[in-house]
Amino acid sequence: MCGHEAAGSYDLHNHSVFSDGSCSVGELIDRARAVGLAGMAVTDHDSLTQLSAVRSQARAAGFPVLAGVEVSAACSATGRKVHILGFGLEATRDGSGPLERLVAPTLNARAANTLWQAWTIVRTLRGGEDPREALALACVADAELCDPSFSLDALERVCSDGTAPYKQHIMEALTHLPYTDPSYQRIYRSIFKGSGIAVRDIGYPEATDAVRAIREQGGVPVLAHPAQMDSWSLVPELVDAGLLGIEVYHPDHGPDDEERSRGLASEYGLFMTGGSDYHGRNGAPSGVGVRCIAPDEAGGAVAELFEREAELG
Repeated sequence: MCGHEAAGSYDLHNHSVFSDGSCSVGELIDRARAVGLAGMAVTDHDSLTQLSAVRSQARAAGFPVLAGVEVSAACSATGRKVHILGFGLEATRDGSGPLERLVAPTLNARAANTLWQAWTIVRTLRGGEDPREALALACVADAELCDPSFSLDALERVCSDGTAPYKQHIMEALTHLPYTDPSYQRIYRSIFKGSGIAVRDIGYPEATDAVRAIREQGGVPVLAHPAQMDSWSLVPELVDAGLLGIEVYHPDHGPDDEERSRGLASEYGLFMTGGSDYHGRNGAPSGVGVRCIAPDEAGGAVAELFEREAELG
């Protein structure tokens, strides 16, 4: 597990209301301050439009924050999903940057898919005189805990600050439960997994293309949680595409995973990062700073990211 105390360390992987987190940027900063972090990153999914707002709020709060992005990608050869963190980026006025053009289809597809999933649940709720009975007949677990008034308007209220609706927003509007509640997990699996009523996924860009696009837009790409998605075998190919860092410390990494990540960092000259992947109510990690990396282990590359951040708009 993470061998570093939060105090004086960096947590370089967190999510806000701009994507699928439940906390505002200000709330994330408050939590980072409370545990004594030296700095943090906000890495919302597949969008650069929020970067200026993140930077503005961080500067107003007077706390070191890297405004980053987490790119959802995949490897067509293995069929596995791959996540790439990007730092040191700026959005263009017209969204014409290489990375912006790469992530825009993902964000649009996700929004359309989530709305379809939400509408499928709404139609199921309307399928009988008793909405909860209709959900139960559709094999939705713990249907009695679902809100019978769930609607697209309710979903919109939950995700109003974000760049797109996510399944987490559906779950918040439908159950009002935190991710860690066992009933939340049962309901989620029964709707979105297996033969659930709202099972449908979207396509993702190639991970190597994501790395290249981050570099082409002037950013710094880092492989996120390789153990979570079994991305180990892709490291050489990603390095050839321009990968510069690897996430060593993550809630889904055990000691062996951390050691393997450190070995790859040494072998391929990658700098190391660590982060909590905190989503507030919408995820399992209990708080900002539960996984982090100390400045001496992060090294000069991370220090340079924080120095450069002050120059970005």
